[in-house]
Amino acid sequence: MRGLVRRAAAPSVALLAIASSAIGIFNGFTYDDVYVVEQNPLMKYLHGWWHVFRLSYWPKSAGGDGYRPLTILAFRLEAAVGHLNPMVFHATNIALYALAAWLVFSIARRLLPLWAAWLCAALFAVHPVHVEAVANVVGQSELWVAVAILGATVLYVRDRMQGPLRTSTALWILALYGVACFAKEHGIVLPAILVAAELTIVPDSSILLDRARRMRPFYLGMAAVALGFLAARGIVLADHSLGGFAPFTPFSVLHITPTQRVLTAVGVVPEWLRLFFWPARLSADYGPPDVDIAQGPSLVQLPGLLLLIAIIAAALLLRRRQPVMSFGIAFVCLALLPSSNFLLPAGIVVAERTMFLASAGAMFFVGALAVAAREQLSASEPRERVWTFAAPVTCAALLALGGKRSWSRTRVWHDNETLFRQSVVDSPRSYRAYFLLGTWDVHHERKRLGESELRQGMRLFPYDPYMAFNLAEAYRENGMCAAALPLYRWSREIEPNVNGRTEYAWCLMNQGRYGESKEMALDAIRAGGLVSLLHQIITYDVAAMAWERKQDPTGNAPVTELVAPPSKLPDTVQKAAGKAGDQTP
Repeated sequence: MRGLVRRAAAPSVALLAIASSAIGIFNGFTYDDVYVVEQNPLMKYLHGWWHVFRLSYWPKSAGGDGYRPLTILAFRLEAAVGHLNPMVFHATNIALYALAAWLVFSIARRLLPLWAAWLCAALFAVHPVHVEAVANVVGQSELWVAVAILGATVLYVRDRMQGPLRTSTALWILALYGVACFAKEHGIVLPAILVAAELTIVPDSSILLDRARRMRPFYLGMAAVALGFLAARGIVLADHSLGGFAPFTPFSVLHITPTQRVLTAVGVVPEWLRLFFWPARLSADYGPPDVDIAQGPSLVQLPGLLLLIAIIAAALLLRRRQPVMSFGIAFVCLALLPSSNFLLPAGIVVAERTMFLASAGAMFFVGALAVAAREQLSASEPRERVWTFAAPVTCAALLALGGKRSWSRTRVWHDNETLFRQSVVDSPRSYRAYFLLGTWDVHHERKRLGESELRQGMRLFPYDPYMAFNLAEAYRENGMCAAALPLYRWSREIEPNVNGRTEYAWCLMNQGRYGESKEMALDAIRAGGLVSLLHQIITYDVAAMAWERKQDPTGNAPVTELVAPPSKLPDTVQKAAGKAGDQTP
């Protein structure tokens, strides 16, 4: 019987992961999926697949940022298999999720008793914070990295628990490290995670310096993989011909210092802990003003600072007495580090998808904590009886709650309409939720509703230039240039390099501000705008100004007294300006 339980443990964990996420098979392309997959021309063919290593992750039209060639290659294979059917992409995500849960169990089984290993892997399998990575197609990059890093950790721990690292194992780990790095940038943390394992859970009593000498060839190999990845990424992203928009981040637009960025990261530490251990409230967006963007030290950061100190202290103090707990803490910190804003600006403040890998460490900690609790309670017979009854009930309740929450949350990612409307409910104080919903409604002809939502977003946080620009565009497209001009001006005051010079020039001309329109059109040409369209705007501006001077040679007539020029701007120019959208400078 015990043998049967042991053999069924790992498959049951994988089945839990599938059960909690299976409804996602019916999801469509949502949020970033639209730009990275559905509208990406690379998904239309498979030939020349090796060229993905020379391309950015985001298409040029969407900013040309990031370097994740293996993820793009996986998407292209899935697109070829299913003819761009989203069901194939979601099925791949669910399969990778099940594999990740199985790997978490494989690691935990080497560190904890069977029941505790199963518990931490089962909690991982139903964890609601994973939904964004699994139910959203672009979350697949997180899944590939997690599978590669967890697989490498399994191999490393297996060998080091028994003795030295075998050459064949080292080669497999190097290959998995390459997969992790080229799937998504944060895969680069694997060497640090293996060092943390070496310092905590590996039972090697030899001097640390001697261990370092023995492992030197292996870590030199990992350094070579990391340097190769960084070099390739640097070459690709150094291509200044990449076009598109520069995505908004609170750090770039508010021009905060590195110190302020770190203070912001400190302030969200309690939110990370909440999401790891009680993810009842989930959101597709965590941003200002719901999340404080630090402008300097304040009491807002104090809880996060105290928690951060306590976490680091616990990892150090538990290293000898509770090595698995120490390893779990280190795993969480290292996996979160690339997206935490502590070292480099990440472009996000908090994102649930970036917590997928880190949550494995949190569950290792929970499993070790459960073992320690049982040891304490087994000291006396009455408490042992309480444990025997309460532990299974508590475990079953947590798994049921996690599975139910994951299932319901997965349905939120079914389509953009559902996601954007739910985001406003989930984060009523996050401006970006209103920004996305308002833009969606405007583009689907719900103009009054969209205007109201965009205005609410601007009231909450008026410092995103793209929100002001989108509202200005909605006004312009509906012939309301008078209402659009203050928003165009405000977006450029926030960020002078924001796109939309062509549209701004057209609206200035429409309102009879020909001199300003001409200057803006010239600026758009210098920025690489559509010369043919801008030339027509400038020609019209010059003709209109000459006509005005002819009507009033003194040049003193107020604008309200000027008679409109005899001819209107050609319809072709108006249509071209309308189609220019965000792609025109």
